[in-house]
Formats: sequence, C-alpha cells, structure tokens
Amino acid sequence: MKKYYKYATIIAAFIFVITLLGCGSVNEPESTGTFLENEGKTPEGAENDSEKEEKGQAEEITPKETPLEEVSDEESQKEPQTITIAAVGDIMCHNLNLQSAFNPETGEYDFTGVFEYVREYIEDADLAIANLETVTAGEEEKYTSFPYFNTPDSILDALKYTGFHVLVTANNHALDRKKKGILTTIEKINERGMRHVGTLATPEDDRFITLDVKGFKISIIAYSYSCNGNSPFLTEEEQKYMLNLIDEQKIKEDIEKAKEINSDIIIAYMHWGNEYHRTQSVHQEQLAEKLFDWGADIVLGTHPHVVQKSEVVEVEGSLKYIIYSMGNFISNFRREDQAQRPNKVYTEDGVIVRITLEKQSENGEDKTILKSVKHIPTWVDMFYENGRPVHRILPILKENMGKEYINDNNRKKAEGSYNNTMELMMDYQCEEDM
Repeated sequence: MKKYYKYATIIAAFIFVITLLGCGSVNEPESTGTFLENEGKTPEGAENDSEKEEKGQAEEITPKETPLEEVSDEESQKEPQTITIAAVGDIMCHNLNLQSAFNPETGEYDFTGVFEYVREYIEDADLAIANLETVTAGEEEKYTSFPYFNTPDSILDALKYTGFHVLVTANNHALDRKKKGILTTIEKINERGMRHVGTLATPEDDRFITLDVKGFKISIIAYSYSCNGNSPFLTEEEQKYMLNLIDEQKIKEDIEKAKEINSDIIIAYMHWGNEYHRTQSVHQEQLAEKLFDWGADIVLGTHPHVVQKSEVVEVEGSLKYIIYSMGNFISNFRREDQAQRPNKVYTEDGVIVRITLEKQSENGEDKTILKSVKHIPTWVDMFYENGRPVHRILPILKENMGKEYINDNNRKKAEGSYNNTMELMMDYQCEEDM
C-alpha cells in the first residue's frame, strides 16, 4: 500500500502514521507564487526516457579515503543517532562557466567561487551527493561544452572544497569522451578521496556503493536513461558494465543485494524524465513506485534541467522520500539565451535537499526513520565583472534575501526563483520534533 503526503493530507492519515512511527507531520512550505504548469513540449531532438543495457555485479564495498566516520556498536545503543544527507542535481560546465573559472594571468581554472554561498549547506552534512554531468578527461582532450562535455579537473577540487563526498557519474554525458572519459573521471575522483557511483572501470567493480556514515549503512545506486547514443564508443563487453543504464531487472537486483547486506537506507539517484518539463513523466512515476516497492528509501531525480516536485510517501508503514528532479545546481542555462527550449526561466533553478535520518533501537533491533526533509532553493546568478562572466549559486531562502549577494539587479529574479521552486517542494518534520 502506498500513500502520498500532500499539502491537503487528511487528518486520518496523520493519525495513522503517528501511530505507526511516532512521526508524520508535513510542513507546508511558504510560497507567494502561483502554481505554474508545464508550458512547453519537448523540443525536437530533446532527450526522453529510454534505452536499456546490461551491467555488472554489485556487492557491499568498504570506502577508502573517505571523510565519513563510523561509530561503535556500543555507542549506537545508547540513544537515537541522527545523520544529515545533502543532495543536489546537475553540475554542468558550459562555455561561459569555463570562461568564468579561467584566470588569464595564471592560465588555470578555479571553480571554488561558484559554490561560495552554498558551501555552508553542504559541508556540514554527514553525506553530500551531487550529479557530475560532465567528464574530466584531461586538457589534451580539449575543454568543451555541449554536446560533448569535458571539464578541467579543478571542478573536482571545488566540489571537494564545498563538502561533497559522492559524485554520481551515471548520466547521458558519461561517454562524452568515450572510454577514456569514464576511466579518467573515476581516477580523478578517487585521487581526491571522494567516491563515485554509476560508472565502472572493470567488470569486477561493484555496481553500487555502500558507505558507513556514523554507524548508518547507506547504499547508493545510480542509473541513467541514456548515454546519448554513444554506446558504440565501447566494445560490446564494455557496454555491459561500464555505465549503469536503466534496466529494471538490474535495479531490482541491486536493491535486493543492498537489503541482503542489511543496509539501513537505500538511495536511488535516477537520471530520467523529459528535459525542461516541470511535471514528471508517467514513466518516472511508474518506475518510482517500483523502486519503493523493491525497497528503495530515497529517490533523487536528475536530468530534466528544471525542478520537479517532491513528496513524502508511505509504503508498507514506512515513510520514504522522492524528488523527481532537483534541477540544475550549476550550469549556464539562462532565460535570455537564444536556444529554442521551453521553460527557459526555470533552468536557472535548483534545490539542495537536506534529509535527516534517525536510527532508533527497539527490543535490540535498529530501525531507521525519516526525521525531516528541508528544501533549500538555489538560483544561479550570472553577471559580468571587468568584462568577464561570473557565476554564483545563491541559496535563496527567504531569510537570505537580505544578504549581500541579493541586490537590486537580481532580487526580482531570486524571489521569482524561490516561488517557482518552493511551490513544488514538500518539507517534512517528524511530529515529535515539532
């Protein structure tokens, strides 16, 4: 049985969940905007849900060189434990993003300034995850934007500096620099002590990862609907394992294996849906229902390049969370550009999802529950300084509208972005914490 917690949830539903879990309050987010329906159709050539391929095996893995800490079994029995997970959507690097990061005096790229104002919402999370929708194949491959992305390694330094622990590499641009792009990106991520999920270097590698985060065993799976038709860049054998493409049987197997190793929480990062559509597709809804039925606890969507709605869902007495699309965390999609795409105004928007989990011990058995979900809307500001483009991701919470990065030039856009995003978001707070 599945139940969605919407803004108009009836009282009986609250009582039912409180009885089961001691938690069940949904906070309606503040919003001053009007709900905006999808205003456009997929443009010709836009990417849609499709494509299935075989992938390799998966087992529990132990993290190496990770900042995530463990706690002892003795400590975990003393009182309920909590951890916070931060998750964001697409990290892309278009031509103006490259220009913004390039220092002509040193000849080097520095992306850290992009994340200056959102770092505080990432670095204090116990686990922070992002979708890296580019490859880092090296300077010899030339740094380029759409349709074949290749970004300087320094983007990874900036993401490490911001506080990210895991980068998702299963997306439709994973093969933009063929096999070399996959292997070099994995290598560069590993060198910085971060983890990746969604692409594999060898057939023996695990298809999903499992991390110990302060005593919580967290499994993360990641799949993409497509690789933009670039599968022929790999041999038939390499196509079977190097990139996780959506295959329901494989996904189900991974979730079952994660359950077999007693994972406390299973997170599914899904690169799916229709570009520029603010409403999720039927396929997204159907696959999400299967993910929850199979045992996933959190579903985080990427790819549409606009924010789609979030929900808290009850499945067999447990509360689960889904956001169909987290939008663009960083890109140079702008409402003013000349591209013929629908909903351009929303491509500047993204959201940081902050999820708090609690592990309780009852009769000697541990139970992990959803304690809270908070959405921090983000908007990519772009302006020119000394003739050069500057990009900054702004956390546009209402309490931040008086900060120095909100000014007369961007206030209207920032406030509009806040309303556009928050009308689709569903914050949640455990009843006993209110």
